[in-house]
Amino acid sequence: MLSMYTDVEQKIWDTVLPFVTFAYNSAKQSSTGFSPFFLIYGRNITTPLDVILPHNNDQDHDDSYVQQLITRSEEARHPAKIHIKDAQASDKRRYDARHRSVSYKIGDLVWVYTPIRKVGLSEKLLRRYFSPYRITRQMSEVTYEVESMETDKKDVN
Repeated sequence: MLSMYTDVEQKIWDTVLPFVTFAYNSAKQSSTGFSPFFLIYGRNITTPLDVILPHNNDQDHDDSYVQQLITRSEEARHPAKIHIKDAQASDKRRYDARHRSVSYKIGDLVWVYTPIRKVGLSEKLLRRYFSPYRITRQMSEVTYEVESMETDKKDVN
């Protein structure tokens, strides 16, 4: 959301951050069905417009009002948990449909993903994978120890 409101040079992101934070906290989230503010406080955010325009505010600020907030907050969290579990199940189905398991043997050559950022250069054009690396040890089902082929070339010479 923040990237949508920053300028090209990305110099004003800190000035728009409070507004983006407010928008995020007050917006209904698709995964929970509620805004983060509502889930924490049991009520919607009061905006300056709510203060300026007349509205019906018949809630007393006593113990019953506080109890109502607590009850509403607890009632909102239950369906939010259900929405989150549904969203997680949907994400898992989507991931499982595209996932393929990969395993390597000791001695296999692989490319290693290394995210790099350089000031003044577009991230889209930077190299992300570096090679060749040789697998030297399998540490777990998905974790491998690798060794650069550059060191092998130096040892040979």
